[in-house]
Amino acid sequence: MESKWFIRIFALVIAILLYLSVSVDQRGSNYSAGSNNFSTTVEDVPVEAYYDQDNFVVTGLPETADVHLEGNSSIVQITKSLRDFTVYVDLTNAPIGIQKAELKVKNISDKLKVRIDPAVVTVNVQEKVTKEFSVEPEFNKNALEEGYTAEEPLVEPGKVSVTGGKDVIDQIAYVRAVVNADAPVNETFTRKADVLVLDKNMNKLDVIVEPNQVSVTVPVASPSKTVPVVIKQTGSPKEGIIIKSIEPSIREVILYGKKKVLDETPSIEIPIDVSNIERDTKINIPIKLREGITAASPETITVHISVEKEETKEISNIPIRYNGLAKGYGLSFVQPVGGETSLTVKGPAHVLKDLQADDFELFIDVNGLTEGRHEVDIQVEGPEDVKWELVLKTAIIQIAKT
Repeated sequence: MESKWFIRIFALVIAILLYLSVSVDQRGSNYSAGSNNFSTTVEDVPVEAYYDQDNFVVTGLPETADVHLEGNSSIVQITKSLRDFTVYVDLTNAPIGIQKAELKVKNISDKLKVRIDPAVVTVNVQEKVTKEFSVEPEFNKNALEEGYTAEEPLVEPGKVSVTGGKDVIDQIAYVRAVVNADAPVNETFTRKADVLVLDKNMNKLDVIVEPNQVSVTVPVASPSKTVPVVIKQTGSPKEGIIIKSIEPSIREVILYGKKKVLDETPSIEIPIDVSNIERDTKINIPIKLREGITAASPETITVHISVEKEETKEISNIPIRYNGLAKGYGLSFVQPVGGETSLTVKGPAHVLKDLQADDFELFIDVNGLTEGRHEVDIQVEGPEDVKWELVLKTAIIQIAKT
């Protein structure tokens, strides 16, 4: 308040000095009393509107007007310096609708000629309406880094109150919050965004929005790829232990990361060391991520390992066949006599139970051997899920011409 009075007193002093200066100039120039008139323009004077603001809204009113002053130079200068007059429009009893209204001025000396520009304005008086609208978030997905995707943005608060003339409220087609972000975007972000109220032609409407800003969160997801889980057994089980099965709890995982790296990743390998496994076991194994892969879902895999005790079975009288004997020659076994031998087979009990001699093929390769006695290795072919050991690893044969 003291500052305001100081400014007014200071302006009054300046105006008096200007008046004395003008008076001296006039006496020096022999101006007549009739030539003491002076005119000036006070620009950008705020325009006030008087109306029932609780129930009506007025649009079309200019924010400021220019006031042209003419009269005694000292009064003109003081009025211009103080600027303590008011430009207003009285719409207290104005009807609803578009109409002409006269701008007026008050708190100004009646000794001055006053002209307001504009003198008349076109205003629209409308019933005041407040309506709630949902805010539609908008985000330019071109700002995303290659391969990244944006989910539906989240707005807080999700609704705003819009106040304006009834005819303007009826024109509302979109209430949007446009969020901007510097490219390239590769993570979830939150920004403040102005709320825009638009008509069907995307023109901004003159309304009051509460709140006029909302918080927009854009969830950004990195590129992803679903790949199969591949179990890789490492190490050897202890003597007498058979790994019956290794089963992951899931068959696929979702990987997230750079698109190029994902394209080069056909599967996810889970190494399982069985060297210390002695009984049925369940292991939780974290998924190891290569460079360029940022996350996996799930992050760990449960692996079930089933084991069996290894048993032994002797299978006898398995015939030894031979391959590659040249025409015109005969072959006889010196050892083993009769061309039969035995195998010691190790494996799961349920597999050994049904094994017979005809499940194995024993043979020797005599290709290129000539007449005479030879010692050759005995080779075995048999089921994959068992191990075996020959009682006799080599055979002694006699080849003779027939």
